[in-house]
Amino acid sequence: EVILKTDGLYRLISNIHLVNDIPYKRGGYQALIEVPAGTTAKWEANHRTGHLEWEFKNDLPRNVKFLGYPGNYGYIPQSVLDKSDGGDGDPLDIIVLGPAVKRGMVQQVKVIGAIKLLDKGEQDDKIIAIPFIGPFERVDSLGEMMVKFPGVIEIVRHWFEGYKGSKIQFMGYMKRDKAKALIERAHVSWNKHENNR
Repeated sequence: EVILKTDGLYRLISNIHLVNDIPYKRGGYQALIEVPAGTTAKWEANHRTGHLEWEFKNDLPRNVKFLGYPGNYGYIPQSVLDKSDGGDGDPLDIIVLGPAVKRGMVQQVKVIGAIKLLDKGEQDDKIIAIPFIGPFERVDSLGEMMVKFPGVIEIVRHWFEGYKGSKIQFMGYMKRDKAKALIERAHVSWNKHENNR
């Protein structure tokens, strides 16, 4: 179980390493939430210490200057997507569509696909998932979401296209099986990094 303690305004200290000590799968895949749905404060896990920290930009805590996140945003533990695989050397980003949860929570999720993005020319894909219990629990794919809940995936796409101004380019969607294969590759990559430490 993850236990987080507040350390001043800008850090949450965890009893375990939030990237390396949480399995990427437990039944379904898992997501560690850094930014709850509807909020704008840009928190991130420090990959060295394993704690959650409010990101700083120009000596100020960073808030996304846009609408709040359209889902619970974070990453998949025990995943690293190497630059050679089109990644940025960080854990895989994930957005979990559903009601807001607490920062630092580990959510059990069902992966339904991914959105392919370029950030300043670099690949920056986002896995799209849903909780097992909630308004979307009967959805199994992006296509199903688009039919059963029109507008949801478009909202996510438009949000990511807009939150950094013109730096982000939409490159299409990734089906569920390809998104899962990407997670599995990122987990293999993480294992390699761990063994080389």
